[in-house]
Formats: sequence, structure tokens, C-alpha cells
Amino acid sequence: MKNLDQAIENILADFSPNQKKVLMCRFGLRSAKTCTLQEVGDELHITRERVRQIQEQAMKKAGSRVKEAVGPFVNSAVAHLVSVGGARRDDAFMTDLKHEFFATTPVKFLENKIHFVLLAAGQPLFRKEDDAMHAYWYASEGANKKFQDFVKQMTQLFKSSDRKAILDQKVYLAHMKDMAAGHFLSIPKHFGVNVFGDIGLKSWAEIDPKTVRDKAYLVLRRHGKPLHFEDIAKMISKSGIDKKLAHIQTVHNELIKDDRFVLVGRGIYGLKEHGYVSGTVREVIARLLKKNGPLPAHEVVARVNQERFLKENTILLSLQNRKFFRRLDDGRYHVKEA
Repeated sequence: MKNLDQAIENILADFSPNQKKVLMCRFGLRSAKTCTLQEVGDELHITRERVRQIQEQAMKKAGSRVKEAVGPFVNSAVAHLVSVGGARRDDAFMTDLKHEFFATTPVKFLENKIHFVLLAAGQPLFRKEDDAMHAYWYASEGANKKFQDFVKQMTQLFKSSDRKAILDQKVYLAHMKDMAAGHFLSIPKHFGVNVFGDIGLKSWAEIDPKTVRDKAYLVLRRHGKPLHFEDIAKMISKSGIDKKLAHIQTVHNELIKDDRFVLVGRGIYGLKEHGYVSGTVREVIARLLKKNGPLPAHEVVARVNQERFLKENTILLSLQNRKFFRRLDDGRYHVKEA
């Protein structure tokens, strides 16, 4: 496509002034802005319905001319769509075509003009954005059915599978035969991708966290290790989860309230799902001794520090509490029975 502008000029050469005006404004052929039916009607002093009628008539008239003027481009656009699975989100498809056909020939308002010629040609097919889907193009009705069936299959998989398996083990990849299938998931609005590249349902806090505690959870889950609440606040902003700087005290307050988080040291929090268990130092020691039997002091310190970030003296001081623990003859410690 060496001269798309000239091709469009030729296509519209003998159109009436009103037809040209409607198409120019509605598709943004001479401006980045596309106008509503009402805006065009106000300018031409006609009703919205009359604008719609003029547009419909003009597009029918333009259809055969587009195929004559830029037929090879239209065919190539359809062929490209087939090569990427038969369906493509509108913004991604426009990027593909710009890189493929217009990389060396800058055109003003290029996407608007591509929209115009493809819609006038009637190939490929186009679905407008609605509550369920982003705008997308598809090569044929058969390709659209294939895409819709895939979306239903993946939606059921995401809803019925364990969320952790989806996020950590990427079990959905077994159902995605090629990269095209991955692009399909960008079209339905109920799928989403978080800042770390994880794919899931947009209703999941791990994908679209809205509260401070959900953002803190996502940071800790991704980091995999406990963090101080100040570092959690910094990482919420640094990772791009939130454009605003997270307030440190607000983050701390939310960590305290949510039982997904476990205090493992002074201001340091880990996730319960990572194996950290809530409780005081004494409670942690008692649980470990009941589970493992009598242990020497150094072993108690080592095991506690697998779950907590504490000074050795802090652990030993709790271990010396004779009300709860007793020292055996061989120097090991055990829980004192009631």
C-alpha cells in the first residue's frame, strides 16, 4: 500500500458533498476524531436517522470501488487474519497491518482509514465492542464459531479448575494449541492479565486487584518470600499494580486485618499459603515440639526461624518459660504437660 490516501480520494471522487462529509466525519478520515451520528447531524442540520441512512448508502457505493482500488490489500488482510487463527482483537489487528503494509509509508489517521476500507469491502468481518467483548475482526463465520467455542471451553476451564493450578502451573496451556489461541483470550472482557503476565479471570483479585490488601497479597505471592510492610508498599507502586504511591501505614493496617498474612518478624509479613502459621513465639515453639518431639535448643531455634525472622535470644527466652516447656535430662526441650 504505497498511496492509501490517493486510493480513498479516488473512491470518494464522485460522492455527493453530504456523503463525503458523513464518511469523513464518521470514520475520521481527515481527523483523529470520529464523530457520532448526532454530531454529524448537527453540522449538516439533519436528523441522526438521516445521517445513518446516508452512511449506509455511501458505504454500499464504496464497497465495490474499494475492492477495485485496494483489493490486494483487503485480500492480504484477510489472509493475515487466517494465519493468526481467524480472529484478532481490533487494536492488535491494526498494529499487525500497520507493521506489515505501512512500515515505510506514514499515513495520517491510518487506523481510521484501514477501518474504512475494510468495512466498506465487507472483508474481513467486524464485531463492535460491547459489554462482553472488545472489538474484533474475524475471517469468516466458521472462524468466528471456532473462536466462540474456544472462549466457552476456556471460560469453563478457568471457572472449574483450581485457581492456584491456573496461576502457578498454567494448566490452561495444554488446551492452547498455538499462539493464536493465546491472542483469543485478549478479546473477551472477562479474561485479564496482571502486571506480572499471569492470565486468569478478571474477577480474580490476583488478576485485577482493587483493594490495598489484594495488591499486597499479589506482591507477596509473586515475591515468594516474606517482606517488611514498608517494602510491600514500595513494591505495589514499583511493580505497576498501582500508579499511586501506596501509603505505608494503610498497607500495614490492611496486613494486620487480613488472615491471609502472617506476621513472621518485626513488621515482616508472609503468606499463610506459603506455609507460615500465625501465633506467638511460644505457640510456634509448642506446635513444633508437639509435631517433632523433644528437640535441643539449637534445633528449636533453627526450626522456628524457618517460620519466623527472630533473634536467637528471643526464641531461647520463650523456651526458658517453665510454665510451658521443660528441659529433659539429656538437654532437649519438650512441651510441659498440663
